[in-house]
Amino acid sequence: MTAQEALKVALRNVLGPNARSHGYKGSAPTWRKSNASGDWAVVNVQSSSWSTAERLRCVVNLAVAPEPWLRWQRERLGAGMPKSVTEYLGLYRERLHPAEAPAGTDGWWEVRDAESAVSAATDIVAQLEHAWWPVLDRLLTPGGMLQQVGNGDLGYMKRPNHGVFFASAGALLRMDQGPSDALEADLQTALDFCMPEQKENAEQFDAWVREQARRGAS
Repeated sequence: MTAQEALKVALRNVLGPNARSHGYKGSAPTWRKSNASGDWAVVNVQSSSWSTAERLRCVVNLAVAPEPWLRWQRERLGAGMPKSVTEYLGLYRERLHPAEAPAGTDGWWEVRDAESAVSAATDIVAQLEHAWWPVLDRLLTPGGMLQQVGNGDLGYMKRPNHGVFFASAGALLRMDQGPSDALEADLQTALDFCMPEQKENAEQFDAWVREQARRGAS
C-alpha cells in the first residue's frame, strides 16, 4: 500500500464519518457544508506535491466563503470561477498542523503506512472536534462572518496588515442591507488606502458594491 492509498483509506474511515456527523458532504480530500444563504465551509486535506509513494506530507486547509464574497468572485473571475467552492475561494482561511508541531511553524503530518495515516487522521479529527467545527459553524451563522471581520481576524489575514482587504470584506457583507453609514465608511476606506496601481480595480469594486446595495434596498 502506498502512502497515498493509506491516507485515502484513513480519511475515508476516520475523518469522513466525523465530517458527515457535522453536516459536511464529500469524500477525501475535500468536504463541504452550506447553509440556506449560500455560504460555504470547506475542509480540505492537501498533500504535498513533493510526496512519494513511500512518504507523504499533508496539511488541513479550512475555509469559509460567504455568498456575497462568492458573488463578487463570480463577477471578478467570470468564466474562470470554479464550479465547486474550493478552499482557496474562502474569505476566511486557516490551516491545521500536527498537534506536536511548534506554535507558529508550518508543520505537516507525515504518512508512511496505514498506522501513521490513521494517526494523522485521528489527530485531525481531535483538533476539529476540540476547536474548529464550532468555529466553522459560527462563521456560517447570520452575522458570524461580519463579526469575524470586525474582530480583525480572517485566519491567515489579520487587519493590521490588510486594512483595505478587511474594509472591502466588510462592505461586501453589508451591501445587501442597503446603503448605510457603515457601508460608506468601509467603501471610503477601501478607496482611500488602496495602492495606486489598484485604484482602477478599487473603483470598479466600489461601483459594483454600490449597485448591489441599491438592489438590496429596493
